[in-house]
Amino acid sequence: MTGHELVAFARSKLGTPYVYGMKGTIMTQANFNYLQGQYGKKCVWDSDEKKVGKVCVDCSGLISWATGVVLGSAQLFDRATKKELIGTIKQAPVGALVWMKGHVGIYTGVKNGMPYYIAADGSAYGVREVPLNKNKFTHWLLMDYINYVERDDEVVEKSKIIIGGKEFEVDMIRKDGVTYPKLRDIAPLLGFKVGNRGNVPVIENYQK
Repeated sequence: MTGHELVAFARSKLGTPYVYGMKGTIMTQANFNYLQGQYGKKCVWDSDEKKVGKVCVDCSGLISWATGVVLGSAQLFDRATKKELIGTIKQAPVGALVWMKGHVGIYTGVKNGMPYYIAADGSAYGVREVPLNKNKFTHWLLMDYINYVERDDEVVEKSKIIIGGKEFEVDMIRKDGVTYPKLRDIAPLLGFKVGNRGNVPVIENYQK
């Protein structure tokens, strides 16, 4: 599985209820009784009983569900082939794990300049995708059974640009902290026309 495939899998599970100890299967009453008896009410809430009959998962269970490798959050940290402090998260590839003692999630890249993650984020939230600053992760990890490709956090979004004192809204490409306006949007505002000659872009009416 690639890091991008891990993220895609996790996104397909957004909204899945969280129950401590569940790994992506339907929770039965017997499951609930066992898990609450095993881990106590601080981990398995009384309100979690309302989730009986639903597919449920916990934080490390989301990763196990995706990859088929069943490891708890502490085991994931121990097995990681690379462990870096969370302050360098923008250097991580998509699909890296984000980790703190007792909790783990999946890095999904940068949106609007902010790093995001997906995790089964506790009984109150279930599986969600939110900015990294919503939690207190301490490290990011790479695993030997996930295939990471070059980091790709390119985002295209509408943004304002000022040309000759006038404000326009165009598509902007944001990647690795650098902003690039789309040529086909910006050229007409500068009095140029963009065409093609085969695969080659052509800017017409260009004056040196």
